[in-house]
Amino acid sequence: MQYDAATFLSLSLLAAAPAHAEEHIIDDSDGAPGFITSGDDWTTWGTNGYGYDSSDSSYHYLSHTVGGDDRRGTATWQAELQQAGTWQIETWFRRTENRSRDADHVVTDGLGAETWITIDQEGEGASGWVSLGEYWCEDGFGGCVVTLDGTDDDDSDEANAMRFTLVSLDDTSVETDPCGETQQPGTHTVDFFASSASGSGWESASSATGEADGDEAESPNVDEGEVLQATGFDICDPKGEETIDNVTLAVKAQTQYDSGTYALQLLLDAGGSASTVFSGTTSTWHEVDISEDRDWTWTGLASLSAQVSLYDHPGGARDSDAWVDSFRLRVTYSTVSGTSNDTGTVDEYWGGDTGVSGGSGDEVSNTDTGQAGDSAEGNAPWTGCNALGALPIGSAWLGLLFFTGIRRKRC
Repeated sequence: MQYDAATFLSLSLLAAAPAHAEEHIIDDSDGAPGFITSGDDWTTWGTNGYGYDSSDSSYHYLSHTVGGDDRRGTATWQAELQQAGTWQIETWFRRTENRSRDADHVVTDGLGAETWITIDQEGEGASGWVSLGEYWCEDGFGGCVVTLDGTDDDDSDEANAMRFTLVSLDDTSVETDPCGETQQPGTHTVDFFASSASGSGWESASSATGEADGDEAESPNVDEGEVLQATGFDICDPKGEETIDNVTLAVKAQTQYDSGTYALQLLLDAGGSASTVFSGTTSTWHEVDISEDRDWTWTGLASLSAQVSLYDHPGGARDSDAWVDSFRLRVTYSTVSGTSNDTGTVDEYWGGDTGVSGGSGDEVSNTDTGQAGDSAEGNAPWTGCNALGALPIGSAWLGLLFFTGIRRKRC
């Protein structure tokens, strides 16, 4: 496809323009497919003026008066998102003295990674919008999914409204193929998982490898000296020139007790100064930023060794188990220049001050006729110096050109 300069300028202006904040509120009263429940212990009650607006008149909660004698079930919210990007996710509920103090919410982002957040729903009155965090979500239905997991205890969890608000359109999605043929200039984030795990005192250590799948390594009665190590992160060096901006290490794990006499605290680190202490009776991701541990390179990341070890028994007793599902490295890097492909890249279209792209200069070197050099198919969207020269280059046009970052080639 071939664009003249005026068309390309218009497209650039549209791309640079800020997008309106897209927002979706999924209420429990909306029903399927946006809101669905599982289990037979759900019933509804009135918000009594404590809804997010006047239309929010009721909510779902787990009750022992319906279904079985227990109070167990799940509720799930998902919206039709028009754009991929970073989204703020918030929940609204009515606080009452009968609600759960540890309502577990699981956010599954656009790449399938799960984040667990525990919300205290007890109290009185409206909660207001309570943030569950910001996440990268795919466009389309279910680009991010929130599930309230009320199966871990017998508490009365509440499910009311969920709000998805677009924060930014960016290129920070986790790449599924970071070392593929095309890496466009910009910021990228990619996940790598450990392929090997071992440790004394840990049973089925290899279960802690790969992506989180519920198959866990276990340590009965974690004690001093019992360390689970993970290595073999399948690092690859993406094509093109890039710099590593940020590195985080995470483990999806849980402890048998997180309070009382048998409370257990574990330590996650990668052998450097950065570490995090964690505990929790629900399997969730615990993360530490290790960017400052060293000047990271792809080779250094490939040799990284992560470990989970005992930090403390704050209650004094040494009788608490631990489980580890997965180790994850999340790397954010900036690509300086993309790699050449059939359709070309930004660098090929615009080039530098010489008017010639990186790589094979013959591909898009501009001539007086304004034609691409060896491109027989005419795929280059720029038609040469004459195309820009034909524009009315007055002060208004120059302002627009500088505003959008478009540079005229030197002819």
